[in-house]
Amino acid sequence: MPARAHTPTYHFSRARRLLNSSDYQTVFAAPDRRISHRYYLLLARLNDGPEARLGLVVARKNIRMASARNRVKRVVRETFRHRAGSLPRMDVLFLPRRGMDGLAPARQTRLLREAWAELDRAFQGEC
Repeated sequence: MPARAHTPTYHFSRARRLLNSSDYQTVFAAPDRRISHRYYLLLARLNDGPEARLGLVVARKNIRMASARNRVKRVVRETFRHRAGSLPRMDVLFLPRRGMDGLAPARQTRLLREAWAELDRAFQGEC
């Protein structure tokens, strides 16, 4: 049987999530990079772990309907999951702003793909 080529894994395991408040506080307190957009804010900080990790802060104040909040979180996790393997080792917080839920899911996906690429460029040469 021939050897299988290494294929990237696209799981969103516990290792790729910010799990406790101290992880969130570390990023909030001193982010290395801020990427601000009309519809979202990304805060990122390099970490010592093995891979990039994601935390979501989706406030009811900005997205009223639970179904809309869940859809935004689902799109963020999905786009991060596909890009995480190529991102530097960092902790990222995603904070949507008002109006993000009014965008079509395809537009949300495109914006987030662009955001991950911009974040990757922002840390180029530092890792």
